[in-house]
Amino acid sequence: MTFPVWVLLIGTLVNTVGSFLMLFLTLYLTQKGFQPFHAGLALGAWGAGRIAGAFIGGTIADRMGYRFAMALSMFSTAALITALIGAANIGNPWLVVLAALAAASLNGIWRPPAQAMITEATPPEQLVMVMAFWRLAFNVGVLVAPVLGALLSRVSWDLLFWVEAGSSALFGLLVLTALRSVPPAADTPAATDEAAPPASYGRVLRDGAFVLFLFALLVNGIVYIQGPATLSLHLDALGYRPEVFGALVSLNALTVICLEVPVTKVTQRWQPRTAVATGMALTGIGLALWSVEMGIAGLVVATLVWTMGEVVASPSMFAYPGVIAPAHLRARYIAATTVANQIGYSVGPVIGTALFAGVGGAVFWICGALAAAAVLAVLAGIKTVDTVRNETNASTPDKTESSTALIADDVRSPREGAAVDGSVP
Repeated sequence: MTFPVWVLLIGTLVNTVGSFLMLFLTLYLTQKGFQPFHAGLALGAWGAGRIAGAFIGGTIADRMGYRFAMALSMFSTAALITALIGAANIGNPWLVVLAALAAASLNGIWRPPAQAMITEATPPEQLVMVMAFWRLAFNVGVLVAPVLGALLSRVSWDLLFWVEAGSSALFGLLVLTALRSVPPAADTPAATDEAAPPASYGRVLRDGAFVLFLFALLVNGIVYIQGPATLSLHLDALGYRPEVFGALVSLNALTVICLEVPVTKVTQRWQPRTAVATGMALTGIGLALWSVEMGIAGLVVATLVWTMGEVVASPSMFAYPGVIAPAHLRARYIAATTVANQIGYSVGPVIGTALFAGVGGAVFWICGALAAAAVLAVLAGIKTVDTVRNETNASTPDKTESSTALIADDVRSPREGAAVDGSVP
């Protein structure tokens, strides 16, 4: 992995370990004496702001550079979290909601440029594996953050969010200092492509195949989130204690952390649509198995199948948009992916719990059917390595093949060890 990638992996881990707002905001506000309604409204504003921030981040990054967008996101997030603390101590709920919305909107900016810079700085044949490591940094941070947050809350609830502001500022400093020498081509490809047509999200949405991919991500997000959103209700209806649900969720997290990188050593050799379609299919099968009453052992098997869907699909799923996007639209393509995924996660609990109220555990059979629709969209929407390479060569006849032309790199000659089907040894 290149130096910029290591910087972003470390920064991601630091930032995620210190991300407490989403986990503790409602409890923090109710401890401050706010009504549960206002606490829930602030949390909803945070979720909406994160989605809006991804849109904003894609535009800023493509126009002004990845490094600038990340630094802006982190420093402004730190400032607005301190404003949120002040609003909470004043006791004004509407200032808290406004501060949460603004902080989340600016916090959401950083991910598209970070992912775009990783794409620029990584050899194509290594990108799927690097994405697995990036997700590992996220997942380790997500595992540590609740424990650290609980410990800090014993000292002071305000300290919890001062630490989050500090971790954001630290990531911003890391971006400004450690990435200062990143070549311009790895910071903003738009600046080096004078012949590129005007950039906009409209151009992203005119890519019909990519829109099918976004649809698959949206549906997969709705399906996947039923694990944490609806499974607890299902287990309660079956008479299981809450500890069973907690154990299954922990099994999911530990399996992803332990297996995603080793499994990706295999799946990085696959065509992107094979990996993503297989993973989404496993997600649907795992959820459907939750509808079958097979005792604790059956729940464990279903959870592992559901989890392996995430493990198999996610690295290729998040690598794909950056490598098929035109250079001047790379951050926008990645932002569109983030938004589709986050919308699925946001509306999924509402849909799932409503369906559960009507059909009970059969909701997981419905999830299986939705997963099948997502698989079909992936097979129709994700281009093969050969298709991407041919399109790139046709659009740039006077240039050497773009470094972003493929994920599983098959441009090396057979004597260098590349397989003819696009895999790498």
